[in-house]
Amino acid sequence: MVGIFGGDAPRSLAAATPAEQVERTERAYRPRTGAADPVAERKPAQPKPLRLKVNPYEGKEGENLHFWVKEVELAMDAALISTEQLRVAFALSNLGGRAKTW
Repeated sequence: MVGIFGGDAPRSLAAATPAEQVERTERAYRPRTGAADPVAERKPAQPKPLRLKVNPYEGKEGENLHFWVKEVELAMDAALISTEQLRVAFALSNLGGRAKTW
């Protein structure tokens, strides 16, 4: 403790009243620059959008529409696309061939 607090700090803290001990301890943990507590200032981590490539659905024989819809939903969730208008635009942008012209 001497290396952390200095030579006489533990003795003087032990000789202090409980109220003085609390005040000294709180003072020791306050930021010295006058800035607010850096831990309290941290903002929660914002998830970052992830861009996934979706193969376009073209409406060809043998293409699985259900699988494509699930793939598009997964990509929209990963990209943090939440409004219905943006979700529709994203899905339409991943259509191709006769599915797009329909």
